Amino acid sequence: MPDLSRGRRAPAPPPPFNVAVPLPFSGAYPWNRPRPAVSRPRALTRAAWQQAEQALDQLNHLPRCLRAPLLNRYQQLLQENGYRAAHHFLLTGFAKRLWPRISRVMARHQMDFAASARFTNEAEAYHQLPDLNDKAVRRLARRIAGQLHEAYESACDALPPAGEEGPARLLNPEIQRRLYGQVAPLARAFNLQPPHWAAWRKGRLSTPAALAAILRLVDGDWWETTLLRQRTCRREALMIAAGYVSRALSPYVSKQALRDVTARRLSNLSYLKHHELENEETGERLNLLDTVMASVANPAIRRMELMTLIAGVEQTAEQQGHGGLFITLTTPAKYHPMRTLGSGRRVQINAAWQGHSPKEAQRYLVAVWAKIRTAFKDNCLPVYGLRVVEPHHDGTPHWHLLLFMAPHQQTQVIAIMRRYSLQEDGDEPGAAERRCTFKPLNRGGAAGYIAKYIAKNIDGYALEGEKDHDTGKPLTQTAAAVTAWAATWRIPQFHPIGLPGIGAYRECRRIRHLSLAGEFDAQVEAVRQAADSGDFAGYIRAQGGTNVPRNQQTVRVARRHQGEYNAYEEPRRRVVGIYAPHLGDDRLFLTRSARWHIVPRAAAGSPLTLSGNAAPWSSVNNCGEPAAAAPPFIPDLVVGTSLPRINIPFSGRFIPLPGPEEPETEKYSRDHCHNSVMNILNKNIL
Repeated sequence: MPDLSRGRRAPAPPPPFNVAVPLPFSGAYPWNRPRPAVSRPRALTRAAWQQAEQALDQLNHLPRCLRAPLLNRYQQLLQENGYRAAHHFLLTGFAKRLWPRISRVMARHQMDFAASARFTNEAEAYHQLPDLNDKAVRRLARRIAGQLHEAYESACDALPPAGEEGPARLLNPEIQRRLYGQVAPLARAFNLQPPHWAAWRKGRLSTPAALAAILRLVDGDWWETTLLRQRTCRREALMIAAGYVSRALSPYVSKQALRDVTARRLSNLSYLKHHELENEETGERLNLLDTVMASVANPAIRRMELMTLIAGVEQTAEQQGHGGLFITLTTPAKYHPMRTLGSGRRVQINAAWQGHSPKEAQRYLVAVWAKIRTAFKDNCLPVYGLRVVEPHHDGTPHWHLLLFMAPHQQTQVIAIMRRYSLQEDGDEPGAAERRCTFKPLNRGGAAGYIAKYIAKNIDGYALEGEKDHDTGKPLTQTAAAVTAWAATWRIPQFHPIGLPGIGAYRECRRIRHLSLAGEFDAQVEAVRQAADSGDFAGYIRAQGGTNVPRNQQTVRVARRHQGEYNAYEEPRRRVVGIYAPHLGDDRLFLTRSARWHIVPRAAAGSPLTLSGNAAPWSSVNNCGEPAAAAPPFIPDLVVGTSLPRINIPFSGRFIPLPGPEEPETEKYSRDHCHNSVMNILNKNIL
């Protein structure tokens, strides 16, 4: 209520102005059509032009796999949107966002001159490794091997006089460790760990291992294989750093890596089609492609074997009253090059990424699991199951673990896994919720729950209509990219945990309709019957159960040295059969008695002789007449002796082996090691 005691009153409001609202004008003719205001974009300063030139210079010095797409983007913006948009791309998109990531990755793959200054001439070629073709990589490998061969000869010349021992002094373990210590550290300049490096660091390097390592380091073919593998990984790491591996562009692997893997697979398929397997005894030939497709190399057979394994593990858990957990284990944020935001899962560059490759992320997960496994053993927690490794959309691996244990142990298992999974960067946002997740499994649902992950990582079988959570694409289309990712980074996708050996299971399946009860005992026969019928749960029971050490299992795979050596003078131990450790190592059942080798496929219509020689490629056969047939060879099956040929047909024959296997170091005679040293000294690298 207003106060009127002093005669004051509120002023009246002013009257409204009667002004008409102006109507929008739209001209009907070109001369009265509305035009934008007269203005001129602000010109770039000298400093801005210098920054753009510096960024363009950095872009031009990138490897071709990155330089080409980035330059195409720059030229497209320059032609369509003008120099200001191209300048913004150089300064913001490349120099500010991409260049720090790319330079971080390139710094991880630079030559380590602290290890050796010998390879100054090879530094420029090694820096350009992502751009080198196969011939250039081969030349670089030959030069590196030649440098190491020269270093080895210099180290041998610097040794004290031989005296009465002569060249045999090179077989002294101390001298071999000394020579290895002068040659192997030089190879660390190329971002690799030399063979048997850990054994040398611990003082456990043997003479045969030192010779094999030095033979590799002075071999151009070994260096070529190593550099080709590094070239593939460096290209893919650069593509990941530039953001070309994501759900927005190319999930799991880059398009170039997918093309490379596809080309290698087509090349392997062509090789299999044009070659055959020939029996060294009878000359019988088999189609190599059909033989390979009948093995676990066939994705369909591999998938069915894994599903049989999961069903058997689940049945074993039900029989023991154990419960299952489906666990997802991921890496910290610094291992992820990309991040997704919002409900639409918009892709964005992760600023916390430190340049780690998927291989390094896999090593982190392996180290975490090693700590978890040790804690399980210390706390008497026998877990068993299967591990599946698959990538995120940006190529970072994560694990899916299907583990079974007693119900009263689940809480302790979860606590241990949470503690070690959050040990590194456990306080970062989202780590407690996403780093390690657990889902209990209902009875009978383990095989169905993990079947999708197995099929997704192999061939996409029976996944029509299913969408990938990371990419939103059909799972039938992403299976090829996932397998290409595993092949590029050499990451195993499946691994059993706490289960009997899969190799013995496969060897027992080769024994059909033959009883081993007479030669071994009923336990071994139970293992064979379970494997023959595909009952993996029965196979686990017959082998002694889960979490049984290898030397205590009922049946194991027998590997023997058959007198063959590889190119680095190492004995080749081939799978020949099975044996029972509880009955001693003096008995062996042969499952691979025939000897086969790969030969070119014969031309259509050409006659085949018993020797199995393929048709000549020209009208003149310069190979000469085939050698006369050798007399039948009866091998002396003593463990540790030379077995050049086993011509016993597979008829279920039981072979006793009188005597234990001699130690690995005693398989090398002094003459053989002496020949290896002479081969190194006389090797012609260049």
